[in-house]
Amino acid sequence: MTDQDVITEAGKSVKAERYVPYYLSLLNNRLSWGGSQLYLKLFDIGLNEWRILSALRNEPGIQALRICEMITLNKSVVSRSTRRLEEMKLVEARLEQGKRLLWLLPRGAELHDQIIEIAYRRQDALLDGFDQKDLDTLYGLLERMRQNLKKVDKVDNELLQR
Repeated sequence: MTDQDVITEAGKSVKAERYVPYYLSLLNNRLSWGGSQLYLKLFDIGLNEWRILSALRNEPGIQALRICEMITLNKSVVSRSTRRLEEMKLVEARLEQGKRLLWLLPRGAELHDQIIEIAYRRQDALLDGFDQKDLDTLYGLLERMRQNLKKVDKVDNELLQR
């Protein structure tokens, strides 16, 4: 141990209850971890695989890069998870006009349809007590924050230019 002074003054950082990233992170971490554990136990797939099934249910026959864009996962995670789904015979890759396109197989669509019911039940529990006006406001605010991510990127880039 050194004789240096240690900082003992508390309360000098963010106030979690008034810091939006805290709430977003808390909600995302709890929902993601819980969902992943649940889907692993019930269906032997994790959250990343579920998100890929969902992307392919919305846009059949797309490339892995499009999945990355849709679900904001990096390419290595999508590649690894897609390979697992192919091994499980839930997804199939087909080469069409030089492009590797991904398709749900019937078992993959069936599994997706089972999991989406659970995902909606979990969302309903999270949003219990919200009326339609609350939900409209919530989705509107979330969309505004999503659009403001470009502004956050701009701040980041400005700080990196220093």
